[in-house]
Amino acid sequence: MNRNSKPLSIFAAAFAFALAFALAGCGQQASSSAASASSASASASAASASAASTSAAASTAASSASASSAAAANEVTFVLKVDATDAGKGMLYDGGGTVEKGVTVYEALVDTGLDLSVISSSGSTYVDGIGGVVASETGSNAGWLFTVNGESPNVGADGVTIADGDEIVWTFTSDYTKKK
Repeated sequence: MNRNSKPLSIFAAAFAFALAFALAGCGQQASSSAASASSASASASAASASAASTSAAASTAASSASASSAAAANEVTFVLKVDATDAGKGMLYDGGGTVEKGVTVYEALVDTGLDLSVISSSGSTYVDGIGGVVASETGSNAGWLFTVNGESPNVGADGVTIADGDEIVWTFTSDYTKKK
């Protein structure tokens, strides 16, 4: 029973008693008074059940909002761009999204659906090609570089976890020695 239903039940009982007393004073039979009191009590019970139902619905809505905010607390939003301008292909991808915490820059790249060519070595993944632009087929100094918020991490893309609000940019360069 919630805290609002008890005062409602007391009010209904008092109302039923007053109604029975008034009917008895008007020459009505006691059985009529009891029936009226019973009817008033049933109305009070229905009102109490309605209040409980409304309270349960509000509790369910609050639970849903809480679950939604908990899910949002476990998610990060990011921007992802893949630029192959140096290869004459322009911007291959310009988007982003929302993912669960713990997703890496490499996993976000895989999720773009672009064709990837990767080389795995010593537990790390090197991205050699994106969207048909393959560094090893272009030249000895060609490569795909990535930045997170304008900074070049000193680990591979599979070692960098995305944080909320990150901007990830993959850029193809035909000569990384000329990139600053």
